[in-house]
Amino acid sequence: MASLTSGRLHVIGGGLAGSALATLMAEDGVDVTLYDQAEPFESRWTRGMQTSPESHKVSEPEIFYDPEGLVADFFARFPEIPGKLVRPAHGVLGLKRGRRKPAIVTLDEGLAHALVNRRSGPLMRAITAFGLWQKRYASEDSRVELPKGMGHAGIDPDDNRQNPGTYHRDGLAVLAEVLFSMPAHRCSNALLGRVMLPRVKSLFSKNHEPVFSAIDPIILNDIALPTLRDRFVRAGGSVAAWAPLGDIDSTSEYATDLLFGEDTQIVLKPDDAVVLALHPKQLCDTVPDIGFAPAPARRQTMAFEMRRPFAEPRCLFTSDDLVRAIYCNRRHIQVSLGSNVHLPSDGTADQFAHRIWQRCIWLCDQYLNLDLSARSENTNNQDSPKFSFVDAEAPFPELTPGLAALRFRLQPPWKNLFLCGDSFPAEYAPGPAAVFASVKQVRRQLQTFFAV
Repeated sequence: MASLTSGRLHVIGGGLAGSALATLMAEDGVDVTLYDQAEPFESRWTRGMQTSPESHKVSEPEIFYDPEGLVADFFARFPEIPGKLVRPAHGVLGLKRGRRKPAIVTLDEGLAHALVNRRSGPLMRAITAFGLWQKRYASEDSRVELPKGMGHAGIDPDDNRQNPGTYHRDGLAVLAEVLFSMPAHRCSNALLGRVMLPRVKSLFSKNHEPVFSAIDPIILNDIALPTLRDRFVRAGGSVAAWAPLGDIDSTSEYATDLLFGEDTQIVLKPDDAVVLALHPKQLCDTVPDIGFAPAPARRQTMAFEMRRPFAEPRCLFTSDDLVRAIYCNRRHIQVSLGSNVHLPSDGTADQFAHRIWQRCIWLCDQYLNLDLSARSENTNNQDSPKFSFVDAEAPFPELTPGLAALRFRLQPPWKNLFLCGDSFPAEYAPGPAAVFASVKQVRRQLQTFFAV
């Protein structure tokens, strides 16, 4: 590989994407400075059960979609990090409609593969496969169909023509909401199709490992991220903490100055590169010409503490009117609420939590054969285990059809500026896998930039 020591790299943002990229580039021999406005190498996950709705860097489900195992592969290169940081997670899609028999679809071998395989007969499977493949090439205005019974309170009647429900449509709508943290009727058909079917063989090939993975945030915070920090510093990298980026000065082709706070200016040399690994709001404030929508997706979740830990991570996605996803990991469950559910703002939190808890007990018994009552411990005469609400911004924008199409044409305004984060890989759902896919992509771009 060509020498990468000609210029300096400035990575703005000390989250998971920025810290991972900075560490790899420092070990490649690049002179790297990492700028962060808070604690360097801050995790997207919080310790244990503590969550903070005020921070956009929290409320990350511990179980996530990663069919290629990108997260485990990244941390596997560091022998100091325990292998149990990332474990396979069993995923199930549970659907119920009226008096019909519930449909239980195991997702471990792949989303598209599971939806096609549940159809009976080769003809129906071929039709289903063709329909899924067509979604990749849908028009920019085409959105995921919202079957009757999964409506959103604020939906435009013109957008929802009350399509007759089928388990297949229900499944697609559920996956759209779970993967993109947004109401299904606002999600692009093409985006969902590309994520589910990145290549033709996804229709026919099985994944040997489950496509969902679980991360242990305690190991991540206590071992993995400090290991990254130490590797970064040992490789010659430097950290500038408490450095909020204010603005970027530029010519028509290159970024020339980085402005931090009120009185700090970093002058860029012609062969320096800048990477923005920021939350969408900060990114749009810094580079308004990028054309990126600042409105972030939102996550409404509840978390319940368990008395007994789960032997293996599991997740359930469902078309239930209250609960959209249940993530079982370690000593708690995280419950993603449906897009039409609103967290209580008055004194009815206990009653609402009891209602959600009872629904989780029924759903897990129905679809996972899991008895939550035996694992829980209700305290202080409450009707549910200890719980917490999280109503937080997800660290990526709501990927509406127009924005989904923009991701394929998105170009930074200057030649020495690069964008890193889970908003940018065009064929990945936002999440940890997309973060490391973006890290790999930007690393290759930087190697080319510094080698020229």
